[in-house]
Amino acid sequence: MDLPDLTAPLRGAHSGTADVPVDRLWRVVTSVGGDTGWFTPEPVWAARCGVDRLLGGPGRRRTRPDRPPRAGDLLDFWRVEDVVATGPRRRLVLSPLTKLPGTMQLDLEVDREAPRRSRLTVRHVFTPSGPAGLAYGLTTAAGDQALYAWMRTAMLRAAENG
Repeated sequence: MDLPDLTAPLRGAHSGTADVPVDRLWRVVTSVGGDTGWFTPEPVWAARCGVDRLLGGPGRRRTRPDRPPRAGDLLDFWRVEDVVATGPRRRLVLSPLTKLPGTMQLDLEVDREAPRRSRLTVRHVFTPSGPAGLAYGLTTAAGDQALYAWMRTAMLRAAENG
């Protein structure tokens, strides 16, 4: 019998389109954090951050610069790892500062499909560290899928209504 790979990444991707130019959707994506929030139900983040604080992590923070994000910036409890802010394909790559039994990355990508049509793809990858990480990843996988699908939908809606 083969043992499961305890470090295999757990992935999710959620994609959708909006009838808006890339610039408008990108402004929504890069507005995350601080007073804007995360385009998802606040109680979910409050619970996650509360657990993180109990585990010795930073917990809930409300912080973001008064400008578009740059690599190294903090957006609440996320660190900006990379930003590609020009052209037809734009990306914001984040990693959490929370205590996790593994590593995580959140990748928000905006692509131009037509002059007034854009695609948003929200990708999330959790790479567990050992049995505790795998158990955590499998336990939170369904919730993560729902949370990041919600984020995608709410961001697209905000861009269309904006």
